Amino acid sequence: MDSALDAVRELNGESVPASITFLTGNVLDKSKAKYNATTYAELVRRIARSGIKSSIHVQLEQLGSDIDEQTAFDNVKTIADACNKYGIFLWVEPDGLNKQLSAKVSRLNGVGLVIDALRVDDYGKMGSLKLSFKDYNVDDPQEVAKTLSSVKKNVGNLVVSSMPEDLFWKVIKQKQKSDVVYEFGYGYGKGKIKKIQKKGAKVSILVPFGKDWVKYAMNNVPEGYMRFIASKLLKEEAI
Repeated sequence: MDSALDAVRELNGESVPASITFLTGNVLDKSKAKYNATTYAELVRRIARSGIKSSIHVQLEQLGSDIDEQTAFDNVKTIADACNKYGIFLWVEPDGLNKQLSAKVSRLNGVGLVIDALRVDDYGKMGSLKLSFKDYNVDDPQEVAKTLSSVKKNVGNLVVSSMPEDLFWKVIKQKQKSDVVYEFGYGYGKGKIKKIQKKGAKVSILVPFGKDWVKYAMNNVPEGYMRFIASKLLKEEAI
């Protein structure tokens, strides 16, 4: 956790906000799910005390969605209460097709959903959204930009995550609302970030901490940065 906070502090020094996620897989034990919720709540308090600019990113599977809906919701509520107390935004990534639980979570104050961009029609009116483009295969940047503009009309915060880099550079050349935030994985080049900011686009970085980094790396790390992430996390593990 200390390493994640230090990383965000460094990013903030470059005028880049961040979102922090705890790397742990899905749980089938209520005590483990509660532990994860408590860890996130402590992270929220640490962020508040440090004065850094960061949101929280959590997966429902980490909080017991594979156990039962109520367990997961109660744990989300624990984190959301801590976030609201300190004015920190909470992003929640639903598992699978549990739209009922996702809708319930999205109605909590200060909470947004992380969803696959392909399913935006299912969630486009649920408030704040973080759209994951990792499974989005449309190569037409005009169509993507049009989709983002359309979604933005119906939501509060809009973050675009995991967009293929070649598609991203084409999209930001289109006429696009400047208040859309583009999120990249920790390790994305500072030079590229500055270039994006010069284009007038907003950027955020997803900063992970914890031992379960393999799945994260496979799903989130930009091409060419896998070794960077692995070396960072293995170094912390060795310490």
